[in-house]
Amino acid sequence: MDQIVNVNEFQELAKLVLPKMYYEFYSGGAEDEHTLKENVEAFTRIMFRPRVLVDVSKIDTSTSILGYPISAPIMIAPTAMHMLAHPEGETATAKSAAACNTIMIDISKDEEL
Repeated sequence: MDQIVNVNEFQELAKLVLPKMYYEFYSGGAEDEHTLKENVEAFTRIMFRPRVLVDVSKIDTSTSILGYPISAPIMIAPTAMHMLAHPEGETATAKSAAACNTIMIDISKDEEL
């Protein structure tokens, strides 16, 4: 695989490189996995309409969330156990978010939900 172009390809690569137990932790969902199934189905309903012969050299995807400017309307959801996949864990994820000028949502275990 020369270049990953979609989430499914990324998932297949993760399956090859992570220990089975770690992969299953990341790819699974809570309890009966109802929300996971609904999310997958929801994404299949999203269709992008390609625009041909349109100048895309000056497109700006930046926006702001609660007054914080970000590069695109993409954020990193709160997740756990990043160290199963990378020795720097959540620190590496936070650095990546900062490098991409986006938001990593963190819910500290000390805080009440």
